[in-house]
Amino acid sequence: MRVARISAHMFEEFVKGFRDPLLSDLRGYLRWMRRMSILKTFWCSDWNSLGYLGLMDSGKLVGVLRALKMKVIFHNHGAWIGLRERGEIQDIFFSKWGVEYLREILPKAEKIFLKRGLRDFGISEWKPDAWRILEEYGFSPYARSVLITWNLRKEIPKSGNRKVKIRIASRKDLKKLRRIQLGSWGFFIPPSFKHHIILVAYLGDEAVGSAYLNKYTGNIDFGVHVMREFQRKRIGTAILHSARNLFKSLGFKKMYVVRVLRTLSKVNESDRIALSFYTNCGGSVLREYRGFRRKIRPRKLRVPELSEYIS
Repeated sequence: MRVARISAHMFEEFVKGFRDPLLSDLRGYLRWMRRMSILKTFWCSDWNSLGYLGLMDSGKLVGVLRALKMKVIFHNHGAWIGLRERGEIQDIFFSKWGVEYLREILPKAEKIFLKRGLRDFGISEWKPDAWRILEEYGFSPYARSVLITWNLRKEIPKSGNRKVKIRIASRKDLKKLRRIQLGSWGFFIPPSFKHHIILVAYLGDEAVGSAYLNKYTGNIDFGVHVMREFQRKRIGTAILHSARNLFKSLGFKKMYVVRVLRTLSKVNESDRIALSFYTNCGGSVLREYRGFRRKIRPRKLRVPELSEYIS
């Protein structure tokens, strides 16, 4: 077998055979991923492409991947101690998953990283068959995230609170947004008025919930937020209805939300509540991302199935 750099066109043509719903159009996918980097997750942060690699067997392309340079964001410093940048491998596709294919292609990717001064690298993978092979090869999971999607041709199956009024926020509403997020998850991420249409939910005269709608991706950036004392009153569902209608009016066919899970080896209650809310309101899991890195002493972790989160 032989590993070589390949063109974006060769990568795209190979991947089309797998009928991945996000990768039917490579340019559109990369544009979407670039805009999604506002989330600063382990799989979607500020990145630069280092090209595409292909694995050849008897002259036939049997595997591909994307190599990236990615910034290490402050909340990931624990996983990448002492690093400001790292290598990242994504969108691995093999005609069949096996350790022998990884053994051929990953050293070539690592050489690309080392030439650019990147001392370590991670792999973000959403295919369950790949998780087992990566662990067999000596990689261990260090982070986990769920990408959920809605088909906007379908209605949200649950009704929202009819007493809730949804309004679009402006800069003068930043104090309200801060108060909502502090009352929802304990810290505040300011919106980007360049990227976001900001929804605020009011119950009477009180601002009790919010969502940042990314007008470039169709994603609800950082999720739906409702202050704790107002949760379980169908306020979040009312926000989802408004988000669906607004994205649909912008021409989107899909709506997304990303949940980064707080722990790997046990079910966190906040994650369970969030995932149950999104899926009970018609969302479906499109990708479950797991971040892998090579460890000197890899250890086997029991990672709970997503079914254990959803009620």
